[in-house]
Amino acid sequence: MRSKQLNLSLYETDKVKHGYLNAYDLVLEPWVNKEITLLEIGVRTGGSLKLWRDYFPRGTIVGIDRSLPRNFLPGERIFIFQGDQSNTRFLSQVASKTAPEGFDIIIDDASHIGELTKITFWHLFELHLKPGGLYAIEDWGTGYRADFPDGKQFRTTPPVLQCVRNTLQRASGGTIKVPFPCHAYGMVGFVKELIDEQGAASITMQSPAGKRRGSRFQSVLVTDGIVFVTKVPPLGINASPNPVPTGKTVGRTIISWSTGSADIGCVYVSVDGGREMLFAQKNHGSTIVDWIKAGSAYEFRLYDSGHARLLASVRVTGAQI
Repeated sequence: MRSKQLNLSLYETDKVKHGYLNAYDLVLEPWVNKEITLLEIGVRTGGSLKLWRDYFPRGTIVGIDRSLPRNFLPGERIFIFQGDQSNTRFLSQVASKTAPEGFDIIIDDASHIGELTKITFWHLFELHLKPGGLYAIEDWGTGYRADFPDGKQFRTTPPVLQCVRNTLQRASGGTIKVPFPCHAYGMVGFVKELIDEQGAASITMQSPAGKRRGSRFQSVLVTDGIVFVTKVPPLGINASPNPVPTGKTVGRTIISWSTGSADIGCVYVSVDGGREMLFAQKNHGSTIVDWIKAGSAYEFRLYDSGHARLLASVRVTGAQI
């Protein structure tokens, strides 16, 4: 638990008060000691930027806010820019200056307004988040608050007509047209859209040939205060362990693969140079293989959906121990 190693009283951020670091600790553990680049949108006094600087001792920390904090000195490994979260041109300019190869982690702690959060998410997720990267959306539960611009108090049976009415809301310094607050829209509605994207493979299962696709996400984790979205990993296929300890009978390994996109892929396996057999059809996944024999060689091959183009392969062998 990385946060337990820090003196949290030194950082002026509500992430400590809300207990968000308990969730972050579990999710961020793989990145702690890596040379990552983290972007946070919405930084208030800048205390969270200092927290992330110390949380990731080898990380570069980038902050964005409409109003820069007063008397804030970025210091070592911290960069801060002034601009609006819905200005996609501005977001790309910041990304090109600080993370030309993409951010490893992006945290949205800005307006908490669904339409603005949605604009920011899809622009940064698609264009400026690395494959396998993490996107966190904080305070999504504001959508259940009646006193929030696009929030509404929860009811078990909300009036349907309210969900289709439109109203003008003032947000982010300008007037924008947003749906009348209800849980089909706003922050809660946007989170539900993310769940739908996670289910893309099932949603498109009955689509015509060529239109079926997988999710852009590897996973979506919804916690009390934060939604964590992990992008599909980079293109590749691997086995762990490899060689596979087999003992006197058979051994097991985990085959993991990804097309690096939402495009459906297919994995075939060939045993000792024999005919290929279909192993899996999905754009990414992990499967336990418990039938690896000593002395045999297994080649797992990742193809495009039409089984026409080889994307990646891995050769797995069994070793009697």
